Amino acid sequence: MSDKSVIQSVQKAAIILKLFNKKEPMLTLQEIHQKTGFTKTTAMRFCTTLTSIGFLEKVYIGQAPYYRLGIELFTIGSTVINTIDLPERARKYLQEISNTLEDNSYLFIVRNNKAYCIDAVKGSYYIQDATTNIGDVLPLNIGGGPLAILAYIHMDDQNQIIDSFNLNDEERKELKERLENIRTAGYSFSSNETNLNTSAIGVPIFNHEGKVVGSLSVGGIEIRFNKDRVPKIIEVIREAGYKFSRELGWQG
Repeated sequence: MSDKSVIQSVQKAAIILKLFNKKEPMLTLQEIHQKTGFTKTTAMRFCTTLTSIGFLEKVYIGQAPYYRLGIELFTIGSTVINTIDLPERARKYLQEISNTLEDNSYLFIVRNNKAYCIDAVKGSYYIQDATTNIGDVLPLNIGGGPLAILAYIHMDDQNQIIDSFNLNDEERKELKERLENIRTAGYSFSSNETNLNTSAIGVPIFNHEGKVVGSLSVGGIEIRFNKDRVPKIIEVIREAGYKFSRELGWQG
């Protein structure tokens, strides 16, 4: 049964707008018709309306007419980006992680080349004496959340940050190899770095530009991060990071 509170014409307009992406920034009316399944007349009516309000633009390549997203959407999108509340949007993912795994979950952001824990959800295995807390500031080269950020920072900026750690040649080499392994795996693993007898796994969060803006991590007592549980932890935290990044506009 359809939801009578949903305005189908608005829903159809959204379907058309979502067809456009980086791989296909311009589409013909025929392509829109084929991709949506709308009749050609219906597709034309929607495209004409969306063009009239600036949500689409009609351009010509030779004699062929194409549609692309309009500048009005950029104006609206910029407003959304400037008002995004990262902790508010992250909270549901943190709760889901902790409810599923029963360990603590954390949200980190990067400021001034350091990782700031700006939100956390306690799991049922929460231990007060061995945990990260909201407000904690960590260097980017230790811990699940911080390392997940550092691994995906632009290489030039990453090298400048690493320079600030005053590492010897061997330590620098080891850190660079560790960051490369994190990028290959898609997650970071940390043990006994921020607190004794604890471990953590972190994943990056990306924005609409593909830039890392923070990380989600799950942490707890070391014995819970054994070879039997780690695959499940990785699955849960990676899925949360993927969904969160997509919500922020990341194309993946």
